[in-house]
Amino acid sequence: MKIERHYEDFMKPGMIEEGGIIRLSGKFLLDHEDEVLNLIKHEGKLAEQRNPGHKVVKIEKADGGISAEISDHNLALHIGKALSHAYQGEHEYKFLKGEKFVEVKWRRDD
Repeated sequence: MKIERHYEDFMKPGMIEEGGIIRLSGKFLLDHEDEVLNLIKHEGKLAEQRNPGHKVVKIEKADGGISAEISDHNLALHIGKALSHAYQGEHEYKFLKGEKFVEVKWRRDD
């Protein structure tokens, strides 16, 4: 059986969206909001020192939790892993097919 591969759609101009969004929720967040936000801001500042284009763009409260927009998908992944390492909880990473954009969901209810 021969498998045909088509590469012409791999890098269409103007199609790639970069960055990420981190969505935080859960009861733990209510009691430790300042600590969690400090971790996100700290990781963002460290990344921005290494590369001015990599930063935390915006943090806002949304849907009973917190949402953070990140300029680089690798930074969003790094912050998601840092949250999981520091505070455990449940985490999920969703990648848009063919794009450099990630949605990180982190939740802890205890």
